[in-house]
This record gives sequence, C-alpha cells and structure tokens, in this order.
Amino acid sequence: MPTQDKAITPTSSQEKIARTQDGGEMIGKATPSRSNLRTARTSFMKRPLNYPLPAREAEEFLVPSWTAGALPETAQKGPNRNRKLIREIIETVLLALLVFLAVRVSLQNYLVEGHSMFPTLDHGQHILVNKLVYAEINMDRLTDIVPFADADDDDIRQLFGKPQRGDIIVFKSTAGGGNDLIKRVIGLPGEQVDIIEGIVYIDGHLLDEPYIKEPWNDTHSPILIPPRHYYVLGDNRNSSQDSRSGRIGLVPREQIVGKALLRYWPFGDFGLPQNGGAKLMETTIGSTEGQTR
Repeated sequence: MPTQDKAITPTSSQEKIARTQDGGEMIGKATPSRSNLRTARTSFMKRPLNYPLPAREAEEFLVPSWTAGALPETAQKGPNRNRKLIREIIETVLLALLVFLAVRVSLQNYLVEGHSMFPTLDHGQHILVNKLVYAEINMDRLTDIVPFADADDDDIRQLFGKPQRGDIIVFKSTAGGGNDLIKRVIGLPGEQVDIIEGIVYIDGHLLDEPYIKEPWNDTHSPILIPPRHYYVLGDNRNSSQDSRSGRIGLVPREQIVGKALLRYWPFGDFGLPQNGGAKLMETTIGSTEGQTR
C-alpha cells in the first residue's frame, strides 16, 4: 500500500522536510504559530537596550535589499560633485574667453575726437565699429593652404560686402602720426569725383547729401579713383581733413578698419549713426553750375 506523507516538526531554523511517496524531499519555510510569535516578541521587549542580538535575529534588522549600496554611493558623491563643479567652472571660463575673443575680433570701441563728422558724430562720443563687415579672403593664399579651393579670376573675395557710398568708416591714416580717422565714403573705385562750389558730382551726376547741415563752397579738380581706393569726406566739410587734403588723400582698402555700428555713450546720444543717405541724382554738372548749398 502507498504510504502517507509525514510532516516533521520544524527545526530551530523554522524549516520542515516532507518526504514524498517516491522518496524525494521538499524543503520549505514553516509558518510559526501565533503563540511562538507572541512569546518571541515578549522576550525581545524584556531585553535591555544594550542587549546583543543573536546573529539570526540581527540579520532581520539589516538594511533592506532595495537600499543596498545606497550609503556607499552617497559617500562617493562628494568627489564626483567636486569634479563636476570644477568641470563646469572650466567650461564657463572657456566659453567666456571665446565670447570675449569673438567680440574683440569683430568689434572695436572708439572715442570720437574733433568735430569733422558733426552733426552725425560729435567730439567725446563713444562708438562701436564693426571690423568684420568688410572682411576679405585672399584666394591665392587660400589655395596654398587648401589646394582644392577655386580662386577663379578674382584673387580677393568679400565675406559680407564692400564699402558702400555713404558708409561711415574708420581707417588708418599715414598722416598725423598714423591715427585712426573716421569719415564718410563718397567715391568708389573707378568713379570720378568733382567738387564744384560745395557740390559733389560722381561721374558727372550730383550727389544728394542730406546729412550736410552747414553750407560750404570748396572747388576741387576732378579725380579718378583707382581700384581698391575710396574717396572720403567729413560731414562737417568746413572743419575736416579728408580726401580733399594731400595729407589724407584717397584711402586704400587695406587701411580700412571697419564701419561705424553704434553710438553708445553718452547714453543720451545712444543710437545708430546715419550710414548711407548719399544718393546720386539725375542732375548733371552742366545744369547746376553756379548753384551752391
């Protein structure tokens, strides 16, 4: 006859062994009775606070498995946090340095001295000059560095554009100790400039200049502007040394620093300088002789 399974009394480790009909063993946790739990709880509560726990009972008070490693990881966050902070500081400093260099390469601040550009700019004003607006690339030099670059027939290429009539530019002058001067572009390469009794003509056409506020009556011989040179005048024609003077003359492209961008100080004068405005009219020299402005 088949034998009945026998239950064995749980051992001190609260395990029971059941033998099956085929002689196998099954191991499982035995559930302690309520009376045993009550007795253990009462015994534990009666112990003094400094009473050492048995090893098995002490294990029950270990940190749960889901928090395992949390404390060591927290302890390690100090060095990691410091390294992260140092890295962020270095990145911030490098970014600030790059921004500073980019600004210095593209912009330059100047103090206006004198009244040659009055009323557009006046003595004591501070301005920002854009140094990249007329940036050029020498294609011959570029092909030496980058062999596959195509120079075509133009050795010089502009990144953004050439100086235009009416632009207020800063340029390096060989006169007066090599100071930087600020004037307005009037004549472009290849054009002929005539000044007759205070009226400017470009290739025979009258140049309308709304920024001129004071009348002037100069007359100068015609001049043909060579390539890569510019004819410049101050807005205050009665108090300006410019291309009319042999000391200044025509301005080579290589000497142009940049274009006036912003008038920022005194704050009451804050604003954009009047670039442009010069306009060629249909009127020619023959029809305006004897007229003054």
